[in-house]
Parts: sequence; structure tokens; C-alpha cells
Amino acid sequence: MKHILSLAFAQDQYNFDEEVEFFGETYRITQYSTNFDIELTESIIKKYDGLCDVICISGLPQKIKFKKGFFLHPETYRIRAAAKETPLVDGQIIKDVYIPYALRMFYLKNQQFLSKKKIGFYSAALQQSFVEVLEDLGNELVMADPYFLTKMPFNLHSSKSLGQYLKTIAPVLRRLKIKKSNVPSFSMTTRKINRALDEFLSCDVLVGNEANINFLNLTHLKGKSLIIDIVTPQLEQKLREVGLKDALICLPQLSKYSKINYSILEGIAQLKKGVGVVVKEDDVIKLVDDIKLVPEIKVFNENTDEVINFSFVIHPLSAAFLFKHPYLKFIRKYSKPIEKLTEEVFSYSPGFYYGEIDGIVSEKNGRRVHGLIYTVTETPKKLMEAEPDVIYKKILKLCEKANAKGSKIMGLGAYTKIVGDAGVTIDRLSPIPVTTGNSLSAASTLWAAKVAVDKLGFVKKENNLFKGKVMVVGATGSIGAVSAKILSFSWVDIIIVAPRAYKLIELKEEILKINPEAKVQISTDADSHSFECDLIITTTSGQGKTVLDIMKVKPGCVICDVSRPFDISEKDATKRPDVLVIASGEVQLPGKDLHIDIDLGLEGNIVYACLAETALLAMEGKFESFTLSRNINYEKVIEIDKLANEHGVRLSHIMGHNGFITDEEFSLCQEHALKKLSEKK
Repeated sequence: MKHILSLAFAQDQYNFDEEVEFFGETYRITQYSTNFDIELTESIIKKYDGLCDVICISGLPQKIKFKKGFFLHPETYRIRAAAKETPLVDGQIIKDVYIPYALRMFYLKNQQFLSKKKIGFYSAALQQSFVEVLEDLGNELVMADPYFLTKMPFNLHSSKSLGQYLKTIAPVLRRLKIKKSNVPSFSMTTRKINRALDEFLSCDVLVGNEANINFLNLTHLKGKSLIIDIVTPQLEQKLREVGLKDALICLPQLSKYSKINYSILEGIAQLKKGVGVVVKEDDVIKLVDDIKLVPEIKVFNENTDEVINFSFVIHPLSAAFLFKHPYLKFIRKYSKPIEKLTEEVFSYSPGFYYGEIDGIVSEKNGRRVHGLIYTVTETPKKLMEAEPDVIYKKILKLCEKANAKGSKIMGLGAYTKIVGDAGVTIDRLSPIPVTTGNSLSAASTLWAAKVAVDKLGFVKKENNLFKGKVMVVGATGSIGAVSAKILSFSWVDIIIVAPRAYKLIELKEEILKINPEAKVQISTDADSHSFECDLIITTTSGQGKTVLDIMKVKPGCVICDVSRPFDISEKDATKRPDVLVIASGEVQLPGKDLHIDIDLGLEGNIVYACLAETALLAMEGKFESFTLSRNINYEKVIEIDKLANEHGVRLSHIMGHNGFITDEEFSLCQEHALKKLSEKK
């Protein structure tokens, strides 16, 4: 059995001598906490040198790098030189390789924790592997190194300024003794003396390591989030008591392996390589891959009483909508002659706060959510005519206002999510995450379509598979493409329609890749297939232009019109009482006392699905750019569908051009369709 000596330089009274099983192998780990005592640490190393297989030391100041140089404290040199026979490791290579990789992988699934935050480092010099990654992810960094290392009253804000500072003070650091009394205080008294601490302690997230946090007064962590390397049982108790909200722990503290830290991991990697062979980056990558190391978030204290703010941007869906504003309602009856002029004039107006949605309460966790609604004044026509940069600037100003009011996320409604690159640039420049809401828009469209087809009852089902044909018009758009992918699992035949054939070919390949059993046809002409389809989804940006001839549509067909303005006009819909034209699935938010104080153009407490996605992410505490660009990941639609079910976001009454579609209207459509079908026989 291999024997590991572990020295916890910055800990006190955490000693043990145990056999630890780690991924199929058993190691004897003897740990001593030396509490910043250089002489004691050196003496233990000399005692065990040659008698154990590897010496692992944690909490000792490691190599600090800066441009064209590095600094290693003389006392660290002294400790490292004490071992003459047994390999000595400190976990540095594990941190240098694992931390950047792990944080980036974690970010892909948990963007709300690591993106567009104000992140404070107790000492970025001691955690340089974190700095570059968090800076690249668009966070605002506040580094308290001048105070932490040399008690100077200012902060640093970039990796470049950190490098310059470290290069300047390296001679000073060489003369400083490594001792517990040099660990600075973060008490309220100190904050009054050093006002730079106010900026540091106002950060959303603080970054430290177990060694330098353990001896601090941690009361300043109440309600905060923390990024930390490891959490020992003793530290976990302290963090819970001071009211820490949650922590991203980079080395998962699985109870089974609670004795393992970075230096011991490197020690195990060293044992696998053998004596005399240096551990390299590839060895660390293999070790991380073999044991499936990933960071994890641990919640210490959840505040269910906190009201979470989200924001959402809307715009008038036509010139007539402009006269729904309280200041213009008085001339609404006489507005027709001046609509065009009003549309033009209003397009020069900046965006502004419009109203709020209150009383949203999650059924899953009881979290209360409050919506701040903003508006730009452009109609769809004006939004599509404008230069993207002009609209970007308007929406970004609203994002800044929302951030100032405490919003955690911003949603884009209707055509604001179509402009330019579909939210990507706005998200990149916004101080808070941005989502288009298209994942829930797609999900709710499919909810409404399924319910409508089931109610009419013309399509047989076997094992939840519709034995009929579905057509998606505008299939290469964001909602159309993801709808087609998901429908391929629930319909026997699917037809995808769009103007550009090459894009349809690409989409067909994508569908067959995720569902090889799907039967997919492509076409650039909806009218050539509408006579055989049981369900048609229209999701174009045609701005009211005709996308299909409703007179050619199969009797009993359901047309689910996702587009705003509608692809199928009310006039066309009335021509075919045997065809059911429904709007995309608008939804109901959870909450007994839900109150919407603005006119969204919908009835009662119904909201657009894209707005509901933003609220849903707030309920889940998932503050990330969930849906962006014109490509919607179908897995995201499945995920948001699951979250909607958990939190209580439901499909409201199915709606048509004139509001709710009643059961009587379903029955009437069914009768007309049966009559038309019998005439064809």
C-alpha cells in the first residue's frame, strides 16, 4: 500500500492517519496540520523523507507568475528543498490544468453563475488559474491583492494590472514572513479604514481558496456566492453559520473522498507515474478524465423570501398598437388616418419602462418573481427597416436600466429577438444575461398543436405517435427548425418548407442525425403539400405576407400560426370553417395573485411564451443566456418544457385571432370538416 504524507500548512487541528480508497486503489494518508509553522513543517518532511512514497503539501504560497518572470517565496523554496529522497508535490499542476478546463466546462451548463458578474478575488496572485478564465467570460474583476498581500488601500481590475503590480512588489514579498498574523482582516472596522474594501465586498461572487479563507472573519460572506478550491467539513460548518448563499467548489467534496485535495491528487498522479518521472499536463488530463472530476455548486443557505426581478422588452405589433398606450388611448377611435405618421414619429423615441408583472410564485420552490416590462416603440416594419446597431443601442440602454433596478435577466420579445444576430450581440454587451425566449415559444407551440389535434380527433395515435403528416412552414428559422426536430419524434411523416432548398437539405440531415427513423420531405412550396397535412406550423417572418393558400388546405387540418403579425389573416381563416387556425401557445404564469398592469395585447393574465421563459429562468435561478441566435438547441426546448412543468407554467386556453377558442368552436370546426370530407368521398 502506497503511503502519502499530507501537510496542511495553513490549517490547524485537522490531523489523521487513515486508509483511503480512491477509485479502486487504497492509500494510507497521514496528515498533519502545521498552522503556518515553517520549522515544524520542515521537521516533519525531514522525518518522513525516504519513509513514505510521496509528500503532498497544501496551503503553502505557490509560484506567482508575471510577464517575463515569476516569484516564489524563499520560505517555499526552503520547504521544497527539505525533501531529499521522497517526491514532494503541492498541487500546482492540478490547478493550472484542471481549473481553466473545469470552469469552462461548468460555464457551458451553468452560465448564470460565471457570466457577467462582478467577481472579487481575495488574492488573484494566489489563484491565477481562475483569473484568465473568469476575465474571458466577460466578468468584471475586482482583485484585493494590494490589501491582501501588502495592506495597501486599492484594488486591481485586470490580469494586466495584476502582472504589473506583482512585478513591482516582488522584492517586498520576498522579505515578508509567512505567518497567520499577516492574514488581513475583512471586518467592518477595517472597511471603515480601507474604503477600497467596499468595492471588493460589493461583488456578486468572491473567489478564495480554503487555505486563505479559513482564518478570515467570514461574516462578510452573508448572502454571497463563493468560488473555492475545496471545502473541508470544518469550513463547511463555518460557511453555513455565517450565511453564505452558495459556493462553486472546484474539487467536488464527495463524502467518499473527503480526505482528497489538490496536492494529494497530484501525489496520486505522481505515484502512478513512478519515482523520478515528472508529472506533466497530459497525466493530469488523463487523471481528471478517469475520475470524472467536475466542479459542483453547493447551496448553503437558500433565501426563499427573496423576490427575484427579471425584465422583458416588448414593442407594438402594429401601428394600431401604439394607441394602446395610456397617453394615446383617448384618440384610439380616430387613429386610423394618423397611424402611419405616428408609426414614423414614434420610431425616433428611446425605449422606456412600461409596467410590471407581480405575484408570480413558483410551484416548485415557492420562489417569488417580479417582472419589469420595458418597450421600444418600433413596429415590426420599423424594426426590420432599421440598422441593427440603432436597435441594439436602444435595447442595451434598457438592459442597463434593468440591471440598475436589480434585474437578473432580460428577455427579448417578438421582433426585438429577430433584429441583427438574434440577441447574440445584445447579450455580449449587456450587463445581465439575455434570452430570446424562443425555446419556450417552440415548446408552447407544440403544446397547443398537440391539444388542438387531439381535440379534433382526425389523426390516429399509436404509442403517442401521430399517424399523419405535419408540415412546418418557415422550417429553417429558429423556432421552425427546432419544432421540426421535435415533431419528427411524434409524427410519422414530416414536411419541411422554406424558400432556400440548400438550408432545407441541411435541416433534413440534422433531423436524421438525431432521429434516423424519421420520414422527412423537403419543399419550397407549402401549397404543393397542404392538401395532405393534418397539422401545419407556420413560423415565418413574413410580416403578414401570404405564406400558403388556405383554400388548398386539407379539411380538419390544424394550422398553428406562430408568426406575429399572423401568417394566416383573420379574413383567410374565416374562409375555411373546416380548418382550425390557432395562435401559438401563449401561457399562464403560476401565482394566485398574479397581476399584470399593462396591455400586452392578450386576454386576462395570459403572457407570451417568450416572456414566460424569462420568468421561468428567474424561478429556477438559472440566470443565463438560455436561448440565443437563430439556432435553438432541441435539447434546450426539452429542458425548458421540463422546467415549465415543474414550476407551473401552463398552456392557457388555445387562442385564435379573436381570443379564446371555445369547445363549441372546436365542435363546429369538427362538424364542418366531417361534412367536407364526406363530400370528397
